[in-house]
Amino acid sequence: MTTPLESVAWIHGARDCSGTGDPLVQVHRMDRDTFVLRLSKCYSFEANFLYLLLGRERALLLDTGARPDAGARDRALPLRRTVDELVTGWAAERGVPEPELVVAHTHAHGDHVSGDDQFTDRPRTRVVAPTLAAVTGFFGLPDWPEGRAGLDLGGRELSVVPLPGHEPTHVAVHDPRTRALFTGDTLYPGLLTVRDWPAYRRSAARLADLVRQEEVSVVLGAHVEMTSTPGVLYPLGTTWQPDEHPLPLTAAHVLELHEACEAMAGAPHVDVHDSFVIQPLAADGAPSGSPPGA
Repeated sequence: MTTPLESVAWIHGARDCSGTGDPLVQVHRMDRDTFVLRLSKCYSFEANFLYLLLGRERALLLDTGARPDAGARDRALPLRRTVDELVTGWAAERGVPEPELVVAHTHAHGDHVSGDDQFTDRPRTRVVAPTLAAVTGFFGLPDWPEGRAGLDLGGRELSVVPLPGHEPTHVAVHDPRTRALFTGDTLYPGLLTVRDWPAYRRSAARLADLVRQEEVSVVLGAHVEMTSTPGVLYPLGTTWQPDEHPLPLTAAHVLELHEACEAMAGAPHVDVHDSFVIQPLAADGAPSGSPPGA
């Protein structure tokens, strides 16, 4: 029996990180073949959520997390050890050989790729470089950013969807088995920064098309930055979030994002919603306004 994602008590940092007993990596078993990993906010304020999906032939680790914050540099992140233990334990439960590991990313920002070096010497492992050429080549997306690609883990077929806009190599992953849509930094309970508005708008439309065409019961992003108060963010960089918004979003939030992007059309601006805040950036990377609480 696993705890529903809406009810998981995630590690959320501490007022004083020097005295916390939180693990650097929290593991939640979403179902028999799927694990959610959260990095401690006392390791990195980003507190990324990483996802490990297992099939008969391959396991997919989606993202490898952030660099440690300055005060945590003496604490090595046990990501490789955690993943190895999960893969080994899963294979032992099933009585099957351990699957090969694919390490891929929702996108190339540093807080999503910084643990890659822990896997470069791991046997039977493919680390997909966070470049557009590597992403399109590995997944088979020659018409980027159009189209979708399949990734077969062995009895578990995933769908990979291009989502540039937040970052040029961004993708989403849809898992029909769990009916989960993994959306990285394109959609999560937090501040959705947009560096390429036209691309992001088209990506939001792609996500909306997917949830209209496929069964999606849960939308899982890479962070939680919203408080439980609708429309209010935690300040960026905070290491203590005792009253977080739940991690899971829904297909309705995908449609809400799409509708918001279409409503702004060619005039993007800070747009506050109960469960996320859209923040387009100017050409120089400057914010277009100040969202509440950020």
